Amino acid sequence: MKAYQLKIQIKNSHPPIWRRVVVPSGITFEELAEILNITMGWIGCHMHCFEFSRLGISVEMKSDELDFFENMDEESLDEKETVIDTFLERQNNFTYVYDFGDDWEHKVTVEEIIDDYEYSYAKVLKYKGETPYEDCGGIYGYYEMQDILSNPKHYRYSEIKDWVGDELTQKYDLDGINEALKGLECGASDVTLKEVLTEYSKSDLAEIAKVHHLSGYSKYKKAELVEFLIRELLSKEVMRRYFRFLSEDEIQFLESENTTRKVSFEDMRYGYLLEGGYVGVYADWGDSVFCLPKEVKEAYQENCTEDWKKERQDVETLLMYFNVAAELYGICPVEKAVELYKRDTGLEKDEFSTMAFLKDVPKNKRCFVIQGSQLVLSLYKEKNEYNKLLKEQQGTDFYVPSKEEIECLGKNGYLPFGKNMEQLKTFFMKEGKEGKEDAELLCRTIQFIIRIGGTMEEILDMLENAFWEYEEMMKNDSMRSRLFHKIENAWKETNTVTKRGNAKKTETSAQTSDDKIILFPGKLRPMK
Repeated sequence: MKAYQLKIQIKNSHPPIWRRVVVPSGITFEELAEILNITMGWIGCHMHCFEFSRLGISVEMKSDELDFFENMDEESLDEKETVIDTFLERQNNFTYVYDFGDDWEHKVTVEEIIDDYEYSYAKVLKYKGETPYEDCGGIYGYYEMQDILSNPKHYRYSEIKDWVGDELTQKYDLDGINEALKGLECGASDVTLKEVLTEYSKSDLAEIAKVHHLSGYSKYKKAELVEFLIRELLSKEVMRRYFRFLSEDEIQFLESENTTRKVSFEDMRYGYLLEGGYVGVYADWGDSVFCLPKEVKEAYQENCTEDWKKERQDVETLLMYFNVAAELYGICPVEKAVELYKRDTGLEKDEFSTMAFLKDVPKNKRCFVIQGSQLVLSLYKEKNEYNKLLKEQQGTDFYVPSKEEIECLGKNGYLPFGKNMEQLKTFFMKEGKEGKEDAELLCRTIQFIIRIGGTMEEILDMLENAFWEYEEMMKNDSMRSRLFHKIENAWKETNTVTKRGNAKKTETSAQTSDDKIILFPGKLRPMK
């Protein structure tokens, strides 16, 4: 497997204190920090971060405590979410900072990229220098304490001696360190699909069978049911059908060399694989570790060929059109979404295959339910809400969004910014002193609140928590008035989900002879 040979040296250490270690690719910076701490001999109980100066990027522990130290001039990434590969291949040296009080700075150099590393865990190859005492004031405090302990007549000798005892320097145990690094995986990489499925109760195994629309499973005892599911889950037909709806994160997991992924407890990015019985999961303090059996990886490589990947892309695109149609209109005939899909892809979809496809879409992959031949946004599935919106839509035509608008909403989660939203973004940047990305995020959030039928009060509540200059702007009558005016213009541009565009004649709708139309930002073209 691919790996990186790193040299980690404590900055300003004389003689140099360094370690040479090989780490596997595909791990996150959170996992790299754990490896570096063990490699250096640190206990690992302090905060840390990675700094890529040439890239202008820092990778950090995301916590309320750490926000205080955040460098506002750099882009800050979450170490739990960020994989090391791209960064280690773009910049061959970076800084690892451990303990923001003592400020142990390490220069990390990428010495070599290894294509055929034989292990799936890190390994220290060589080292120089013992491990300094933690909490001693960093490298300079460490040297000062060495000087004091070398002179029994020093006035602080007894104080320091009582504090550190005989362990100002901890002897480096290479074999013990490598055993600790090897144990990081806790045997998870060797997990089998049988072990994963055996952990479930018989009723849970039956639910997995239902997820895959399997039949004949009820006659089996638990041990037999496990064997039955192993055969079915690894089969070409079942795997190709179920894996059509995998997320990009899950595809990356299957195609990487690693067999484990650690994420925060609330993070369910691998939840679809879990629901299908393809991965195991165990708790590691406040995190979840997902374990992918090797036979699942091997079956994926064999079953899910290039033609399947093309099919999956088509499925992903088709589903995007249904999700977007449901979100835009609230209630939309299936055939309208199919018309949009055909317009942009040139691909035909008959009614039978379309309805079969929609019934196969997992609940967590769609924002709609199916009622007859209609897509209904989940927010409106309750009878009262459904009837209310249906009444509002009677006699109206559906506005046809452009391909760009559909892709922006479907892939990015927001509508393309028009003139008014761009002006609001500029206002946040110029008057609110926000960076470009933060200003855009504020605008996207405002747009989202508007699209789901939110109120101005909800927008202001959001700004109070997320907009740095909010309080000062509210105290200034002129600034407050300008902010409200620009939000109102952005509101008109976006159109609310609650109204679904069924507004009275507006400046935009005046461009057409038909005032009864479900609006969408952009040119008005009724779909007949």
